[in-house]
Amino acid sequence: MKRVLFDISLFIFIFLLPWWTTFIWAIVGLFVFINFYEFLVASIMVYVLIAVPFDKMLNHSFFIYSGIIIFYLLVQYLRRHIILYKNEIPYKS
Repeated sequence: MKRVLFDISLFIFIFLLPWWTTFIWAIVGLFVFINFYEFLVASIMVYVLIAVPFDKMLNHSFFIYSGIIIFYLLVQYLRRHIILYKNEIPYKS
């Protein structure tokens, strides 16, 4: 139930709050919940809603989506190697 309420608040934040507060809330979800795939969906939604067309190569959608996925995988890797998470995980959902 906690994860559902967190997801609902995350998707409400996408439309009501600035992108950086939504991003912080999504990162909190990455560390609190196991396999928080909603981070990927929320990040892509924020990018699609807020992105401004730009002709530079680094702003190409492929690089943005790849960066989001790499960041997600990096956080998942780091979670396994943080001492606090080796003993127990706060919320299992």
